[in-house]
Amino acid sequence: MTTDMDVIVGGKQERDPECLIFGGLVMDCYYEIDEWPRHGQDVMLNSETYRVGGCAVNMAVTVKNLGGKASVISSVGNDEIGRKLIDYMIGHGLSSDFVKIVDEPSGKCFVFLEPDGERTFMTQKGAEGVFSEALASAAAFRRPAAAGVTGYYLLDRDAGRVMDCLEKLHECGTKILFDPSPLVGEIREDLLQRILDISSVITPNNVELEVIEKIMPVELATKNGTMVVIKAGASGGTVCYGDPKLPGIMRSLEYKAEQVTAVDTTGAGDSFAGALLYAMMNDLSIRESVELAARCASKTVTIEGPHGFWTLDEE
Repeated sequence: MTTDMDVIVGGKQERDPECLIFGGLVMDCYYEIDEWPRHGQDVMLNSETYRVGGCAVNMAVTVKNLGGKASVISSVGNDEIGRKLIDYMIGHGLSSDFVKIVDEPSGKCFVFLEPDGERTFMTQKGAEGVFSEALASAAAFRRPAAAGVTGYYLLDRDAGRVMDCLEKLHECGTKILFDPSPLVGEIREDLLQRILDISSVITPNNVELEVIEKIMPVELATKNGTMVVIKAGASGGTVCYGDPKLPGIMRSLEYKAEQVTAVDTTGAGDSFAGALLYAMMNDLSIRESVELAARCASKTVTIEGPHGFWTLDEE
C-alpha cells in the first residue's frame, strides 16, 4: 500500500543540487498604519522603512536558511535602488549570478502593514520584468534540480520568453514549482496553461485555485503527476497528489500550520514555496515537505520584513 510517506516530491534526480528562482527583486517600501481607510477617507502613516524584497529573493533566503543553494533570476535598474539590491544579495551570501543590470528603473513594492500583521501590496513594476535572451541561455546552461516561478513574473512583457526557458529546463529534467500568487487571474490563458502543463508542484490558496481549476482541475493535475498544495494560511492546508502505484487515483493529506503570533505576514507564502523547492532538491516525502514548508512560513510571519535569516533550531 502506498502512503504519503512513500511519495517523493519531484522524484529521484541526478541534477545539480540547486534551484533557480524566477521572479521579482525589488525594494519594499513599508508603511505602518493603524487600520485600512474606508474608500475616499484618510489614514495616518506611523512609520516608513525600506527593505530588500520580492518573491524571488524571499524564496532564495528560505532555501539558504535550510542549507540549500538557490540563485535568483531577475533584473534590476541601473540606479541607486538597483545597486542596493545587488549589494544586499552579495552581502548576505546570496547568488547574484543571474541578476542583470538594465537601463530601466528598479521596481518597488509599497507595503501597508496593519497591527495584526496583515499587509496590502501595491507594486510599481520596473526592471525586474526584463528577461533577456542572454539571461535565458545562462539559466538553461545551469541545468538545476528545481526551479520556481511565481504568477507575478508571468505578468511581465517578457513572460513568453520566461516560459520558453522554463519549458527547456523541464525537458532537461528540472522540476518546476509554480506559486500562482493573487494576480493569477491576470495571466494570459495560454501562458497559464503552459506553466500548469510543466509544473511538478503548484501552491495556490483557495481563491487562486478557482482560477486554476478553470484550466486544469486538481484531479487532472494529479493524474498528470502534479502535486497541488492548497494553502489555507494559519489553518494549514491540503495536499492532493497522484498515487504512483495506482495510476489515476488521487490521494490527499492535511497539514497544519504552527500557531504563532504574527508580526508581518509579508513573504510567508514565498517562504513556504522556498521550503518546498528545498524539499524537491533533497527528495523529501510529501508529508515532510509540507510540514517543513509550514514551519518556515510560520517562522517568517514572526519577523518584521519580507524575510529573515534564521535556522529552524532557533527558539
